[in-house]
Amino acid sequence: MALITTKGASYSSFSSSIAHQSKNFNQFDVFLSFRGEDTRSNFVSHLYHTLCDRGIHTFIDNNLERGEEISTELFKTIENSKMSIIVFSENYASSSWCLDELTKIIECRKNNRSVLPIFYKVDPSEVRKQQGKFGEALTRHEERFKDKKKVQRWRKALCEASNFSGWDYKNSHNEYDLIQEIVEEVSKSKLNRMELYVAKYPVGIQSHAEELITYLNIESNEDVYMVAICGISGVGKTTIAKATYNKILHHFKAKVFLENVRERSKTIEGIICLQKILLSKILGDRNLEVCNVSSGIAMINELLCGKRVLIILDDVDNVDQIENLLGKCDYFAPGSRIIMTTRNKRLLVTLGNGISPYRYEVKELNEYQAIELFNMHAFGCNEPNGDYLELVHKVIHYAKGLPLALVVMGADLYGRSKLEWKHSIKKYDKIPNGDIQKILKISYEGLDENEKNIFLDIACFFKGYCMNYDKVVDILENCDLEPVDGISRLIDKCLVTINYGNELLMHDLLQRMGREIVRQESPQNPGERSRLWRCEDVLNVLTENMGSNKVQSIMLYSRKPKKLHLKAQMFRKMKNLRLLTIRNVHCYGQLEYLPNGLRLLDWRKYPLPSFPSHFSPKNLVVLNMVGNQLKKTFKQVFAFKSMSYVDFSRCESIRKIPDLSMSPNIKELKLSDCRNLVEIDDSLGRLDKLEVWNLRRCDKLETLPSCLTMKSLRFFNLNFCESLKKFPNISREMKSLERLQLYGTGISELPPSFGNLTGMIQLVLGNSEVGAGHLHIPGSIYNLQRLELLSLSGDFTFLKDVELLRNSYGGFSKYAFPSLNTICFFAIPNPSEVDFILNYCCPPSLECLWIHDSKIVTFPKITGRLRSLDLLNIKLCNELGEIPSLPQSVRSAQTSKIFVQIREMIRLPPNLPPCHMLIVPHPNSSSTISPAFVPSPYYLLTEYHCVFDGYGDEIPNWFNHQSNENSMSFLIGPEFPTIALCFAIEITPTETVKARSCNFEYHVFISINGSKRQFERTYCSFERVNQLVFCCRPQSSLQTLFEGLNLGDRNLVQIFCETSHDAGKIAPVITRVGVHVECNCSPQKSQGCQIPKSIVQRNRRRPSLLHGSSFIMRKQYNTKQPTRSTFFQPLLKARKVSKKRTGPWLKPTASVRRR
Repeated sequence: MALITTKGASYSSFSSSIAHQSKNFNQFDVFLSFRGEDTRSNFVSHLYHTLCDRGIHTFIDNNLERGEEISTELFKTIENSKMSIIVFSENYASSSWCLDELTKIIECRKNNRSVLPIFYKVDPSEVRKQQGKFGEALTRHEERFKDKKKVQRWRKALCEASNFSGWDYKNSHNEYDLIQEIVEEVSKSKLNRMELYVAKYPVGIQSHAEELITYLNIESNEDVYMVAICGISGVGKTTIAKATYNKILHHFKAKVFLENVRERSKTIEGIICLQKILLSKILGDRNLEVCNVSSGIAMINELLCGKRVLIILDDVDNVDQIENLLGKCDYFAPGSRIIMTTRNKRLLVTLGNGISPYRYEVKELNEYQAIELFNMHAFGCNEPNGDYLELVHKVIHYAKGLPLALVVMGADLYGRSKLEWKHSIKKYDKIPNGDIQKILKISYEGLDENEKNIFLDIACFFKGYCMNYDKVVDILENCDLEPVDGISRLIDKCLVTINYGNELLMHDLLQRMGREIVRQESPQNPGERSRLWRCEDVLNVLTENMGSNKVQSIMLYSRKPKKLHLKAQMFRKMKNLRLLTIRNVHCYGQLEYLPNGLRLLDWRKYPLPSFPSHFSPKNLVVLNMVGNQLKKTFKQVFAFKSMSYVDFSRCESIRKIPDLSMSPNIKELKLSDCRNLVEIDDSLGRLDKLEVWNLRRCDKLETLPSCLTMKSLRFFNLNFCESLKKFPNISREMKSLERLQLYGTGISELPPSFGNLTGMIQLVLGNSEVGAGHLHIPGSIYNLQRLELLSLSGDFTFLKDVELLRNSYGGFSKYAFPSLNTICFFAIPNPSEVDFILNYCCPPSLECLWIHDSKIVTFPKITGRLRSLDLLNIKLCNELGEIPSLPQSVRSAQTSKIFVQIREMIRLPPNLPPCHMLIVPHPNSSSTISPAFVPSPYYLLTEYHCVFDGYGDEIPNWFNHQSNENSMSFLIGPEFPTIALCFAIEITPTETVKARSCNFEYHVFISINGSKRQFERTYCSFERVNQLVFCCRPQSSLQTLFEGLNLGDRNLVQIFCETSHDAGKIAPVITRVGVHVECNCSPQKSQGCQIPKSIVQRNRRRPSLLHGSSFIMRKQYNTKQPTRSTFFQPLLKARKVSKKRTGPWLKPTASVRRR
């Protein structure tokens, strides 16, 4: 694009030229490099106009004046052009500008930019060897420029460009034909490099594409990579695939994106069409004929063999579709990349082609992304009208991060009035949006009959039921379904997941889709549907006797207590009823019939003294009758042979558990709080399938089976069985029992056979109540070599003949319990027992040590031995005088014997301003402890945390923002900072006395530019009237918390703290909040933080998710602790609040525990 040389470059003319041409385009298809005096008015002019006529965006500058140096803007134009055409003419090399362009073009070629040379009336050899006028021009440049290396770069660029494939124009060649040939080639190249349309608002897509590209390892040509993008329908798999294709297409000459493979593969014609597109795109031959599917596969195997390709197959759901389009998948050249989008996670596993596939699972959008995507579609911008914020919150909650739902509902609500929004959202709750339903239903329609029934059972019954996977499998197996295979396939197809609690889950919109399928079975008459879950529908069917044989499951659960008048024959018509749950509904009346086909009967507070006389469910698996009123013999109940899970907790009419030899399949037996239970039949001790046995707080229980021989028992709870005096004999080794709880019983001695419980992992022993007896623990306890947690309470005695122990029990070499990682002592009157256990029973790998309310005087000497100790919790040990230094491994210390700076306790970075506030021991204590206050991840959300109680609400003065309320606001810069937080909690002293202690939960929320997250959350208890809590999130943690949020130069941060009530009796109040942070507020010392009005206005219209729609910024109120509704209001004034206070004496508490 070089022009006639003139002295002095006109930068403005160049800039205006680029601005004019790039006004409508982000980049050019073609950059023309030429010598103006040779070709501008003829060849180049014709070529330029022909390219433009074909829709090829071409850069040419007709307004430039030449200077000595090429501008930065021109370099950027070359970089942003997909292709460069170099017109080598007689005087091309005489222009240093042209040669600089050429050098930049060659450099960009390394980034997969195409270069097409045209030798216009010059011989390519002259360019390559720099002969003739090219040689003369370069010689003059060498004489003219002192920078010899620059000329060498020009020479190298000329030589390299002359070897590229291009066109050699001769005088005899027809110029028109040449230009047509060039334009045809450029057009073909453009089509081959054309990017796909991704989305109108691709929120969150680019980060997925970039992450996916890292797994594709594009730079490697050593292997073939195959990736499956998995996720539920509507989560954005296709959109991510398109964005990824656009980012990597320039790395491949042979590439194709095949869309809607599943739908188009339903017919033979569709498969052949896909094969034709694949071959023509890869080979560049549009005239290929494919006769049938088999010949198409053969052609793909033959013609694509050894080619380096990029192939994306969109929406694939079975292996046949892959084989029809990729054959055996093992013939592509190394460096090939194959991407598929699918709802079937196991699709690539079934290929068996030797290629190692990678599965990339797409999750739903996070809160910030969901808000942005919905706002863009509903309002056309990310700043919605403030009047709509509460409604926006409802939509976001409904969609649960699913992009499909956010886009569809956003478009549906766009331009509508607030009243219309309300009615539409109400309608979504009852009847799912048809467009969303249609897409989600695709997955359901691909299921077989077994999978469909299981899916509907989960959607209409088991989701949210708090029932583990194994129990659901047992129920469904007795429903003549195949749940193991069926649930596995539902998981593979992204319709169902299993959480950490081993419970079945699914996305809310998938659940709505399943329930809508059932509703459509009979839209007007719920009694003709297969499954009922809406409280109103169930009550209507039962009270109006509208049931039918079609009803298979009923979930009657009311959030508010309701009444139901039972009618004798209300279930008579529902002979196929399999699943029945009734909760929080007070039933009265009479009942003469229950279906014998029931597999699950969960009826809390069953009101009748007996079951219907003819009720004999041969396939009943689960019988939950918590708090029932059954008064007749339980032989009828336990005669159900198939019954596996029984819960009769809080049933006061049970006095004896009868012979259970006729119920050999029981796996769980829960009898907690059966306050009148006295005796259990010996047969129960021989139930080989029993896994869970809970007798907690059966305080009249006197007799257990004399001997336990169960093969499967994993959990046995006898806590608070205070009348129980004897533990059963363990006649043979029981490896299965892992958790045994014997706290608060009347047992004074464990049998010698106790050591046969060799599989024990968690053991709770003792009684801390005043007047409780002494517990003798046999030496056989040392056989429990797998023990990981040991909790001991009250007065007990361990056998202490160490040499005898080493020779007789377990053969341990040094420590009695080599696997022990947690030891807890409660109300221990004899310190020597603590010393013995710590010295002889606990290995160096011990991680947690708890000592509460015990009469220890000196702290055990553990510093040099317990090298892995992570948590130390000492509380109410009033006689303890001194704590020596602890192992460096201690990361969480909760005790009343601490001397440490708060800043060190919450692990603030060392570069923060000096801490002027020193935490010193209680006046009655001279103890010290190592500064280490990082809790286990099981407790809290923040990385660093500690709690003190009993010394007022004084916040250290190095917290540079302080407020007399439970909230505050400040500004930060473009980088996420470390934020340390301190807040004071106060409770009415009289209420504390009444309750003896206060149990409550507190939450801390943080908002940055209107995007809300939970900063901290935990559960606490204390006996004093106030408490100080310190917690901190370092920069990396905060950045992870707000992943996807881009910060500007000034960003509004808001902190809000709240506490929960304890059973409605005690309401702790947060009285002060302090934050230490490197902020971006106007310097006001400690008296104020000025938030500019522009920041306020910018954030005023952003929606809140955590606490309702009106939380944007804090408004100053006179109340000490505003309510949620008052806090989440527009900010009128924000400032730092600080009072001159003296440093308090603080005492830490040990009462932070897991929620």
